[in-house]
This record gives sequence, C-alpha cells and structure tokens, in this order.
Amino acid sequence: MSYLVGPRITFSGLFQADVSTVNNDVRHYSNKDFQSSFQEQQPTYESPPPPTDGGWWNPDGSGAFRLINCQVKGALWADGTWVTDSAQDSAIGLLVGNALGRSAGKMVDLDPQMQMVSAIWGMGVRLTDGTGPGYVAGDFWPASFRDLVSRQPKTAPNQQSLGAVYTSILQNLVWDPAPRVVSKVLDQLRNLVDRYGPEAALSIRISLYKYGRNYINNSAAQGYTFGNVVGAIGVSLPDEPKTFVLGRRFAPTATPPGLPGGFSYFDAMVDTVSSSVSVDLGNTIPLDADANVRTDLGQLSLAVLTVADTVSNGQPTFLPTGATLTPSQFVTIGDIPYQEPGWLETTAGIVRLTLPPAAQALIKDHPLALVRTATRKPLQTHTLEARETVMGYLVRADEFVQRLDPQSQFPEPQPTDSVDVSVYAAQWGVPLDSTGLNVQQQGAATDSGTGNQAMDIPVPIMGWPLDVVSQKTPAFSQGRTALSVTATDPDGARLVYYTPPELTGDEQPRKQPALAAPYMNGQIYTLLYSLQETADWKSPTGQQHMLDAVYLHVRDGYAVNLDPSWEDVAPLFTQYGNLYPVMSKRLVDLSNKDAVTANAAIIEMAFALDLNDPNYMPVTRDMPPAMQQTLLAYLRKVQGKAAVAAAPAVSKRRVAARPGAPIPVLDKATASAASHRMKKSQAVKSGSEKA
Repeated sequence: MSYLVGPRITFSGLFQADVSTVNNDVRHYSNKDFQSSFQEQQPTYESPPPPTDGGWWNPDGSGAFRLINCQVKGALWADGTWVTDSAQDSAIGLLVGNALGRSAGKMVDLDPQMQMVSAIWGMGVRLTDGTGPGYVAGDFWPASFRDLVSRQPKTAPNQQSLGAVYTSILQNLVWDPAPRVVSKVLDQLRNLVDRYGPEAALSIRISLYKYGRNYINNSAAQGYTFGNVVGAIGVSLPDEPKTFVLGRRFAPTATPPGLPGGFSYFDAMVDTVSSSVSVDLGNTIPLDADANVRTDLGQLSLAVLTVADTVSNGQPTFLPTGATLTPSQFVTIGDIPYQEPGWLETTAGIVRLTLPPAAQALIKDHPLALVRTATRKPLQTHTLEARETVMGYLVRADEFVQRLDPQSQFPEPQPTDSVDVSVYAAQWGVPLDSTGLNVQQQGAATDSGTGNQAMDIPVPIMGWPLDVVSQKTPAFSQGRTALSVTATDPDGARLVYYTPPELTGDEQPRKQPALAAPYMNGQIYTLLYSLQETADWKSPTGQQHMLDAVYLHVRDGYAVNLDPSWEDVAPLFTQYGNLYPVMSKRLVDLSNKDAVTANAAIIEMAFALDLNDPNYMPVTRDMPPAMQQTLLAYLRKVQGKAAVAAAPAVSKRRVAARPGAPIPVLDKATASAASHRMKKSQAVKSGSEKA
C-alpha cells in the first residue's frame, strides 16, 4: 500500500542535520598524524584549495537530525478526496515533530570512505497539535537515504545542490486513546493499521533539499545546517519493503556521467481498485538556485506510451528519454499542476490521477511517461521527459546497508558473520519471479573519502581482498528473494592494501607493510545486482540508480579484553575525541585518562545503550561488539565494578569456511568507471569537490 496510494497526509517544513565533518576525511582517523587544525571550521573547498587542511564546514556538529516546524498541508482520504482545509479535516495544520522528552535522531555515515548512504538512527516521530504527546507517535526504522539527485544549480547560495529521500516505517506506534483531534484521514490510517495487525506500520517518506552548508554569506548563513523537507505518511503493510515503493519505477535510459539531475529516478503506483495512478515527483522536480520549483518547464503531463517495449535477440527496443513523440504515441492521463503556488509544499510532490479508459487498457504492459508539451502556434511538440524502466523491470534491495562482525562477536566469536538482504523484483508494478539475480562486487576502489590537501598519510583501498565476502541467492518466490552474504575476517586488510592513488591496466592492489599505527577498522564492500532478464542488455544503461547496490562494512576480528589498561583503550578513546570535537570540547576530553575516569559512568551509559538509541556511542555505529565490550570493561574497571564475564581463553584465530559462492568482480573498465563516479559524487555530497 505505502504512502503513495492513500489514505495519506502530506507535510512540509524544515530539517536540521548538524553533522560532524571532521570525520569526512579518512586520513583524519590517524591518531599519529592528527592535527588540531583538523577541528577548525573551513569553508566548502574552493579552487585553489586553502593552504591548510581544516575540519571542513561543520567540525563541531553533534550529528543531530531534527524535523522543525513541519506542518500537515494536505490529506488524501481513502476514497480519493484531496483536502487542504482544516475545516474539512482537522489533521490539516497539525505538526509532524520529533519524539517528546527524547534526544533528536542522529545522521550517520557508514564510513568516511562510503558517505553515500547516510542513515537516520534513533529518531522518534509524532503527530501533534503542539499541546500534548500527540495523536500518534512511533520510532523511525533506521534507514539510509536513496535516490541522491542534483536538484539545484551548483551555484546555489546554500552550497549543496543535492536532494535525497528517506523512505522508512514508523514502528512501535502509540496512539492517543482519547485524541483531541477528530480527523477522517487519521481515523482511516489508524483503522488500516489495526486491520492488518501488529506487523503493519506507518509508511513515511521525506524528501530533503536546500541543505545549507554556507556560513560565509550572511543571507545564506541563516540556513546553515538547515534545509527544506516535504513528506508524506501512509500505511505500510507487513510484506512490503521498508525503504522504497514496490511499484512503477521511472529511470533514465542513459546513465548520467555522475549524479543524475532533472527528471530521473522516481516512483509511481497504480491502484487498480480505484483506477488511479499516483506519481511522486517530490525528489525529482527541478528547482532553481533558491530551491523554488522551476515553473518554466512547460506543460507536463503523466501519460502511458502506446508504443510497447520489446525484446528481440536478447536486446530491447524502446522509446528513449528525450525522444520527440507524435500524439499517437501516448495517451495522456492528466496534467501535473506543478506551477500552482505552494504545490510542492502542499502535496509533497505527489500527484494522484484517475486513469481514463484508453490508459486503463494500456497500463498493464506499457510504460508510464512524463511528457512535456511546448506550443509554438500553430505547432505543438511533445518530448519524452522521463519514462518507466524498459520492460517495466524493477529490482531493489531493502536492507541495503549492513555491518558484519566475523571473529568479533561477543560473547561467542564465530569465524564468519552472515546476513540476508531482501531483494524485490517487479514488472509493470506486479511481483516478478525473475529467472535469477546477478551479483557482482565492485572490487578495488581507490582514493575515496579525502579532501584536496596533500597529506602524507596512506589512503586505504576499499573492496579488497575479494574473497572476504561470498553469497547465496535462492530463487525468487512471489517477487522476492534473499541475497545471503557471508563474510570472513578481513584481518586489517584496509590498512595493508594501500597503493598510489590510481590502479592502471590490469594492476592489482599490492600488499604493503602493515602500518605502525593502524587507524581504520574493517573493510567496505560494494555489491552490485541486476536481474538475469537484463544481464546481456547493451542498453538502456540507466535502469538502476548508481547507488542501488548493497554496501557492507565488514569489521576486523577483535579479541575482547575484559581487563584492559588505559594503554589498551587509549587509541580508541583518542580517535573518538579527535573526530567528534563536540564531545572533547564541550563534554569530556576522551584522549585524557583522568577526564575519562572522572566521567566513566556517563560514558559507560552511552556506550552501553541500544544500537538504535540516539545517544548510543559511537555515533558512526562502526564498532565491533568485542571492541565495545573492551571499552565498557575499562569504564567499569575504573569505577570499581566487576567485569560482565570472565575473559575467554585466548585461542588461535579460526579459519572460516566459506558457505557461499565467490562473488565475481566487475570487469576492470566498468569497475574503474563506477569507482570514479562514486568518488566524484561523494565529493559533491560531502563538500570536498573543487569549484
């Protein structure tokens, strides 16, 4: 069902992402080489770069993520009625805010070398009139952003032109037993959740844009660390994916050179019961430099193409994006009213249209399209601005960011760690039992997660060695399968395999002497996937967003020490103190033994919290369980507390069997191009790109 079908509410307002940027550069993790200047504020990089390396644009960030002044603007009732007046539905005007009496959520990168899947952890969301706990409150299931796109010109004064979406669910729902607000749409949402049982939840989608990282310009600085958000809340059924819509997927027919822009990746869903289609343009409608919807795009209409996609001799034939259409090649479903004042803020960019009879007959196996019509009397031209994926194929992983802990589980370490990632397939919005899932790993990726400054600190290579990860993938059933990934201990590989910036030709990473002062834990692996049906297609090349992959942080094995000395834990505490100045400057200097001892109780509480708690440390969620227990043992020790358990006997590292099949690596040219796009895109997102 999801937020896209209805009933739903839409809202808009502001968000704050007070991210810490010291840890944007992987080289800052080296305690031996860390300098105090790394904690100093520095503007988004310019060309030529500043002479000294600083902590980028927000070194003192707390990591907090907040919804601010978000107000319900519209409601779609179950019968398709759309209302925007509180006299029609009392939900209009309510606030969508954070949990009451609890810390804000945290925005967290997976790793300094993989900042493209930033997740929101520990956020509570409630719907309230501002005077009480609220009509309903729930926990935001930790989710990473998807569909990162270029929304504004690069010259935007806020200095961040990108936009992205978070799609997730609100779980552990608490409803007000005696609500003071009587609302038709809220009653419908609650009744649906109750009808589908305890596994049902609320579906939430938030589109973020106009994020401000410019603190130099006086006008733009008013939005520093803040941005705009539009969102929607509906119902999520038990078997639906949490982080995307399993419906009709729009995608370009040619892969953009970097992050996509314009009308690129977005979703639609057909409701056969009401003979309607809903399309979400909230993260794709182009914006101007001030983040207002561009109203000069001409007449935009949602349509269905009359020309079917076909496959012959293993290759598809289709109408590509950008094609000029004749009136006979499409049937208009309805116009997109994007030029109406406040349209994006009121609707969250979601348009629901009734299917005319001519479209109903085609829509089951013909592509949806966004058509732009320009009139130059007496002629009209029709351009295919965006279209559904070729042959209507959709494949996406749900829990696509994973952390694995071989050899470092607690209290019983195992030689491997495994995870099942749910992967869904559909065609024309209907679950597809694909003939198979192709999985490949990107392989060695170089020089990611650094700024422009020359620093004599080795930069690790990601994705190597290849044999750390293996996989099994059963057949699809009802459009769903599980990508089962098993990982062995990378054993410090990220700081053994480091080479000059680029690998050329058939060159493979060369093993180097281990660093005297290792500074990164684990290794990052990227697994790319596609359907067997499209495996041999030469075009289109843009069926999937460049970030539609599975990202693994496979942590190094670590033997727990339940009687540690300060010398054992000092490197870990010092690194956190370096990377999160908000801690060391305002709360406790984690590199100072006496300060840690004096504050051991409160630090212990933070390290012992549940992973989903917003106050859990470390805020990067990058610590193996055995390492966490070692730190907790030290904190308890200096307080005179007993260790939680007897230290296990030191044993030889067990060699892991690999129950899965080896994962093939992309060919060198494709892997190199993917690595280059990722490096360039990460620089744009994090602020290390040159002007």
